[in-house]
Amino acid sequence: MIRVTEIIEKTPYYLLCKFNDGTIKKLDILPIIKNHTHIKGVETLMNETVFRNVRIGEFGEIVWDRIVKTTDNGVETYWDYDISPEYAYQNGLSNS
Repeated sequence: MIRVTEIIEKTPYYLLCKFNDGTIKKLDILPIIKNHTHIKGVETLMNETVFRNVRIGEFGEIVWDRIVKTTDNGVETYWDYDISPEYAYQNGLSNS
């Protein structure tokens, strides 16, 4: 099972990730943000400070805490936004 083990570099709007097989790949996050603008809160990743608060989740996923906003009966709830390690591995560009 592939996992992100380290985020080596965070530059708007790319992440350089190391995986548990030793592979290093650069993932372009901007198209992901643009494809998910229908999800309330994802646009906050365009803020460089918010973007840099990325972390690795317990399953090796790429996570931003409390980004997605939902409202139910007037009560706002915030959820983590994550990118699976498999997606990052398959769509990241090899760093050579």
